[in-house]
Amino acid sequence: MHFLTILLSCLLALFGVDKRPSTTSITRVVENGTELLFSKTTQVEGQTVFECFSSASGGCHYRIWEENCPADARDASGDQACRRHELDRFELAVGRRHQVQGLPRGFRHCVTTATDAGCAS
Repeated sequence: MHFLTILLSCLLALFGVDKRPSTTSITRVVENGTELLFSKTTQVEGQTVFECFSSASGGCHYRIWEENCPADARDASGDQACRRHELDRFELAVGRRHQVQGLPRGFRHCVTTATDAGCAS
C-alpha cells in the first residue's frame, strides 16, 4: 500500500497536481512591444518565493510591506487611513530567486526595474 501511495504521488506530480494551496502573482511590464519586467511571486504554506525572469535594468527590485488599517482611522479626505510597515527590500539579478519564510498573512509587495521607482498602493 505504501508503494502504491508513492507511485500515485509521483504520477500526480508529473501532471502538476499539488494538494497544497498556493497564491501566485505575476508582474509583467511591456512597453511598445518590449518587455521591461517579468517577475513571479509564489506563496505556499508560509514560504514565499520571488523570481526575476527579465528586467530592462538587469535586476528586479522588490519591496514587501504590511498595512495596518484601523477601522476608526480616517484621513483628511475621509478615506480609511492605513500605515505601512516595510518588512523587506531586496534586489534580484535576472534568473535568480529569493525565498522568504514566515511573511504575515495579507502582506503586500511590488517589484520594479529600479530602486528609486515608487510602488503604488
